[in-house]
Amino acid sequence: MNRFTDKTVLITGGTSGMGLATAHRLVAEGAHVIVTGRTRARLDAAVEELGPSASGVVADAADLGAVDALTETVRDRHGRLDGLFANAGTGTFLPFENITEQDFDHGIDANFKGVFFTVQKALPLL
Repeated sequence: MNRFTDKTVLITGGTSGMGLATAHRLVAEGAHVIVTGRTRARLDAAVEELGPSASGVVADAADLGAVDALTETVRDRHGRLDGLFANAGTGTFLPFENITEQDFDHGIDANFKGVFFTVQKALPLL
């Protein structure tokens, strides 16, 4: 099936896990997929794995300046989006009593603020 032919989809956190699996599925169905990741090496590996129907942008969802830059890059390169999977997230894998305020804030920044503002900034492109 090519349900996504000529469609452009942004997947934040697309270098592993659900994001990368979703990117594979969308590419298989004809989409051009833009994936994000925090590190260039992992992003480049994911884009290479996905093939010529994928591109990547280094962006950290916890950094609202990076979210702004991401949406500007998507607008400049593609002009629009047909879909968005705000998938980027993080976790602190420590015993409960060892989690610091900084750990907590980073989780909120990535998992809540990052998702909220990614959707807000991408909405005009959808």
